[in-house]
Amino acid sequence: MNIHPSKQQLLDYCEGALNDVDGFTIALHLEQCSECKRLVSELEHSCADSVFNAELVNDSSLNIDEGFQNMLATITDLEPTGALAFVAPMRHNATVTTPNGKTFQLPPPLSRHAERISDWKNYGGKVYSASIELDTQARVNLLYINEDAQVPQHTHKGEETTVILHGGFSDEDGHYHVGDYLVRDASHKHAPFTQKGEDCLCLTVLTEPMIFTQGVARIFNLFGKGMYP
Repeated sequence: MNIHPSKQQLLDYCEGALNDVDGFTIALHLEQCSECKRLVSELEHSCADSVFNAELVNDSSLNIDEGFQNMLATITDLEPTGALAFVAPMRHNATVTTPNGKTFQLPPPLSRHAERISDWKNYGGKVYSASIELDTQARVNLLYINEDAQVPQHTHKGEETTVILHGGFSDEDGHYHVGDYLVRDASHKHAPFTQKGEDCLCLTVLTEPMIFTQGVARIFNLFGKGMYP
């Protein structure tokens, strides 16, 4: 794994400052990356300490022991409901089967949306996509690139975020592995491809359509609309 979210993105994740989709993609990366998971744990502790210390400064007249006891009493008086009723919820891992019959296990953040994954559609050649119907304006898809296949060269009107779930792929800038977290925008132009004996399952989020820059795929750029997978 070579590519990770920035420290600022991880801090925003800890503080709940990201939108739902960005938080979702970060959570998927954390499932695969022990390094970022450790950093998030450190940032969460730091954020908690900052909030706790700020509350003590803002209410210096409150005795620390008294404040702790009041907080503890409030928590223990809460009636657990819904997901909170489970002390240790089971981590259910759903699966997805690709058009060529391969079955992959989905990480927990994606498993909870398994019923919202549509049927696969052919994206051209040996590339397939399945949309995930989430409550967001961005387009969220599973993308499966079979072995020895290529996505037509393209750039982006907005941002494309990709998290690799299984396998890997390459483009003009290098090779990417499971867990890698890639963000591409209008300053990037690439043509992802897999090699013989290699395939790739990834999650992609597009805020705007792709713009194809080579070959017959450019027909999808008519009227400036571009194309979603």
